[in-house]
Amino acid sequence: MHELGLADAMMKMVQKLVKEEGAERVIAVTVSIGDLSGVVPRFMADAWEAVTDGTPYQGVPLHIETIPGVAQCLECGEQFQVDTKRMKCPHCGGVRLTPISGRDMTIEEIDVE
Repeated sequence: MHELGLADAMMKMVQKLVKEEGAERVIAVTVSIGDLSGVVPRFMADAWEAVTDGTPYQGVPLHIETIPGVAQCLECGEQFQVDTKRMKCPHCGGVRLTPISGRDMTIEEIDVE
């Protein structure tokens, strides 16, 4: 479960940024996860809970926004929003696809006091 490693790295980034800003406490963290990133939002939420357990960030909610994946078919050139269950071009049925967007995971916002 690579989400555990990602959640741990994310918590360390949050710690660093909060320290640099001199904030007193974190209220919430918002992250965007692309459909084509390989990160499972449900697992990321569980991993966040696990890595923050016993830390000053325990109980800080992780808000997850899912970003749709967009791909281009290498057969016909069509660009489309990917159905991650089918992974086929809706225009020609081609399966040779190249991702255009939706592969990232980004910390969007850290709410602090």
